[in-house]
Amino acid sequence: MNKFYADYFQFAKRLVEKENNRVVIEDKMENNQLSITPYIYNACSANCQFCSEKLVRGGSITVCNGICNDYADKFERILNRVKTTPLFLSLSGKEPTESKEQLRIILEVVRKFQQEGGIVTDKVMYSNLSGFAKDFDGLVDVIKNQDLTRIECSRHHFDEEKNQWIVKFKKYNGDVEPIKRNDVFAGVVKRLNKIVPVKLVCVLQKDGVGKVEEIIEYLNFAKEMGVTDVVFRELAMFGDCVELGRTQKYIVDNRVELMDLLIALPTDKFKINNIVKGYYYFSFGYKFGDMNVNFEMSDYEEMIKYHNDMDADKIYKLIYYPNGILCKDWNMKARLDWV
Repeated sequence: MNKFYADYFQFAKRLVEKENNRVVIEDKMENNQLSITPYIYNACSANCQFCSEKLVRGGSITVCNGICNDYADKFERILNRVKTTPLFLSLSGKEPTESKEQLRIILEVVRKFQQEGGIVTDKVMYSNLSGFAKDFDGLVDVIKNQDLTRIECSRHHFDEEKNQWIVKFKKYNGDVEPIKRNDVFAGVVKRLNKIVPVKLVCVLQKDGVGKVEEIIEYLNFAKEMGVTDVVFRELAMFGDCVELGRTQKYIVDNRVELMDLLIALPTDKFKINNIVKGYYYFSFGYKFGDMNVNFEMSDYEEMIKYHNDMDADKIYKLIYYPNGILCKDWNMKARLDWV
C-alpha cells in the first residue's frame, strides 16, 4: 500500500475510534461496478492551473484529433462486451457541454444499451457549465429524459476573480466566457437544478479555498443557489506516475493537506456520517446543517499499483477516446483491442 494512501487509511480508523464506532469505513475495494468514460475531447472553455489533462504521462499529454467515423458503432460494441456488468458512466474529459453532438451520440448509444438489458447504475457529468451559459435549451434537449444521476459542477472559489485566476476561462466572442460571472453561474445552477441534481465541486488549494473559514463561506455560497451537495477535493497525489512540468509543479506547490482541514473542522457545525474507502481514494462525508458535504482524496500511484497487481483479466476502468482507442486507465498506452 502506497504511504500516502496508507496514511489516510490510518486517519480514517482514528476517526472511527473518535466517533466510538458511530460511523464505519465502507469498503468499496471489491465493488463489481465498472467505470466507463467516453472521453469528450475539445479545446475546453477553461485552462485550469491544476488540470490533470495537461499532465505529462509517458512522454505525452492526451491528444485526440477528431471523432472516428465509426465512433458510435465502436462504443456500442464496447458496451455490449460488458453487458452483464453494472456500469458507472462518467461524462468527462475536457468540457462536455462544449461538445453537444458528441454528448448526444453517447447518451443515445447508452439509452439503446439500457433498453436492450444493459445495466447503468449511475450517469454523472463533470462540467464547468460553460456550454449551458451559451445554449441552455439546446443542451437540456440533449440530456432530458436521459436519467442523469447528477451534474458535478466545477467552481473553485466563491470569489469571481479568484475563481478566474484558478480556472482561467478563455475568450468568447471578444469577451471572456459568460460562465466566468458569478451571477451567470448562479442563474445556470438554479435552472439546471430543477432538471437534474447539481453538486458543486471545489478543489482545495493554497491560492483558492484552503482554510476552514473559506470552506464555510463556500458552503454558504452554494446554499444561496439552492445547492445541498458539495464536494471538496484534495489536489490528487500523482507521485512518479507523471513527469515534471508546470501543472505538476502547481499541484505540488498548492496542495492543501485534507487531513489537517478535517481535524480543524468545528464539530458543532460539521457532523461526520460516513467514510468510504475505494481502491485509490477516500471520501469523508459530513452534514453541514441540511447540506451533504464530502471531502475526498485520491492517490493515482495507488491506482496504478492496484491495476498492475490485479488479475490481468480484471478491469475496473474503461476510457474510450473519440479517435476509437479504448484503454483500461488514463494512460493511452494501456490499450485494449476490443474494437
